[in-house]
Amino acid sequence: MIKRMILMVLALAVVFGGIFGWKFYQGMLMQEYMASQKPPPVTVTTEEAKAETWQPELKAVASLRADNGVAVSPELDGRVAEIAFDSGQEVDEGDLLVAQSTATEEAELERLRARRDLAEARLRRQRKLVQQNQTSQEAVDEAAAELQSLEAQIEGQRALIAKKHIRAPFAGVLGIRHVDRGQFVSPGQDLVTIQALEPLHADFDLPQQSLGRVRVGMPVRLTVDTFPDRTFEGEVTAIEPEVAQETRNFPVRATLPNEDRALRPGMFAQAAVQLPEQRDVITLPQTAVSTDPYGESVFIVEEAEGEEDAPTVTKRFVRTGERRGDQVAIEDGVEPGETVVTSGQLKLEEGARIRVDNSVQPANDPDPQPANK
Repeated sequence: MIKRMILMVLALAVVFGGIFGWKFYQGMLMQEYMASQKPPPVTVTTEEAKAETWQPELKAVASLRADNGVAVSPELDGRVAEIAFDSGQEVDEGDLLVAQSTATEEAELERLRARRDLAEARLRRQRKLVQQNQTSQEAVDEAAAELQSLEAQIEGQRALIAKKHIRAPFAGVLGIRHVDRGQFVSPGQDLVTIQALEPLHADFDLPQQSLGRVRVGMPVRLTVDTFPDRTFEGEVTAIEPEVAQETRNFPVRATLPNEDRALRPGMFAQAAVQLPEQRDVITLPQTAVSTDPYGESVFIVEEAEGEEDAPTVTKRFVRTGERRGDQVAIEDGVEPGETVVTSGQLKLEEGARIRVDNSVQPANDPDPQPANK
């Protein structure tokens, strides 16, 4: 009985061992087959690394302001008697803009003139009398002082009347008027703005790290959304000597001719200070660079050894530099002329085979413009 059970157990072990052995053998064959099958090539786009010369520049957002720009306002109270300008009119320095009523001041001026005439006549009489020894020199001096006082009062009254004739402080273009004829105006009340549009200034801030690189006279390029196809040229005309403690930035002013008056005060612009030094860089589309916890890397294309073989890729770590538009400068890791994968990297690994399809390329423009401009 015991022998029979032992034989049965041995027989079952042989049977199941054979089954498991066969299954294991099949698995090994399957693994060998799968290992012998190469994964299909990954479709990617590529770009050749190019050596280019870049002129370094410092970029910032600038605000435009007029060379001179103020809101014209009266110095004295008064009622508006005349408006001598139209909204948007171009004026010269000294042109009359607004005249306030001066009837009271004119009447006072006439009174002072009459008193002056009387004082002149009195002074002449006193001088004749002192020659005849009929009066003292003190009386003559008093008459002369009275005349001088009246002359001064007349000049003051003329200046008062002149202040009520509000004139353009400089040549420029007027804005929309904010006053009507017959309106009573007070000191400091805005009547109209005036802006001198030639030249125009662009004010912007740069970080303190750039303080030693910026000099007066350096060229500046400006672009504005209003004119996306134009670049405006100017130069640095002033640098603030103090760095702001709150931001660690320092203000810079550039001046532009603005001869066609396309630019207006209050606009914002993208400013780029052109630094004098130029340097050679290797450029790639920014999409070519992948970032992971180990750093930035690219995939370099290795040409196929045989005609039927597909190209492969090698992962290489790089050090990137300045970015311009769609491009990035490669400081280290890529040589000019090497072919680099620019899209499709997510499916790649070291030694992966690729199929190049450059029918649609990633953007690679150092100065891209919006499509809806």
